[in-house]
Amino acid sequence: MGFWDLFKPKDTVSGISSEIQQTSEITQDDVKIIDRNLFVKDEKAANTPGIQSDTSWKRIFDRIRRNYELEGYNDALSTADNKYRDDNIQILKLDLEADIQEAEIDIKEYLKEVDFHINSRTKADLLDLVEELESKRAICQERLKIMEDIKNDITNETGTAVRIILAYKRGFNKGLAALTMADIINRKI
Repeated sequence: MGFWDLFKPKDTVSGISSEIQQTSEITQDDVKIIDRNLFVKDEKAANTPGIQSDTSWKRIFDRIRRNYELEGYNDALSTADNKYRDDNIQILKLDLEADIQEAEIDIKEYLKEVDFHINSRTKADLLDLVEELESKRAICQERLKIMEDIKNDITNETGTAVRIILAYKRGFNKGLAALTMADIINRKI
């Protein structure tokens, strides 16, 4: 029985198609495999380009961890020019800054909601809930500070932001070396 046969109309009242009845029965394990493959995201997919994390905070770190070495290598093969490399590095920095700005906006909006709930729940004497909300506020304020540090790292080319730049430059230089090896050193004259 093929995968698409599962979607064929059912011939019996019990909901099992006649083809399934004739060939073999599907075990409960088979159904679990089908459901998992159709409806559950692969955990490894979160690190692939084009797939973004569910929060803007996590997208910042997804961008930092991305494979810029491969991107730099491919860019060098297409356009072996230092100005092009420097422009692409600037674009990568700007993309990271845009993710940080988006996360800051999200967190600041969330903090406004938290502050509102802290004020209203304090008036209602829900002290345990207020303590939990204050904990959430402290976490968000720490995240804002970390994002400020990352922004400074981008400007000063230090800290975690250096990973993006170094990986891209390394890949770009490997691409230039590959071009030289292919075009000059390995040429038979």
